[in-house]
Amino acid sequence: KQWYQRRVRGEVYPYGIDIMTVCPGPVRSAISLHSFTERADREYNQDIKDKGRKMEADRFAKLLSVGLAARLPETWISIQPYLLFTYMAQYLPGVFNSALVSWANQGRVEKFKRNECLY
Repeated sequence: KQWYQRRVRGEVYPYGIDIMTVCPGPVRSAISLHSFTERADREYNQDIKDKGRKMEADRFAKLLSVGLAARLPETWISIQPYLLFTYMAQYLPGVFNSALVSWANQGRVEKFKRNECLY
């Protein structure tokens, strides 16, 4: 992903266009109301009551706005410990992929369907 961002930034820089990569963590929102099911013509249409720790959407939007105003090339927005895991996935992929991915992904879809905490 970084090579793509760098390439696009190089192409649009002469036109005064800035590119920012955003790496978000879990954000509390009502996305489940409009998420799809196994049938493309039907939405999930249930508000999942968040039981996990997530950043509020308005806080995320404020931090994103600060990053845009500062013209940052990249911004990582999350609460801990998710930010740590994101960094590990980016900068220590061998460690992250071998140890954490198998642990973190166990039963996430089923937990979501049962309205359980995903994080």
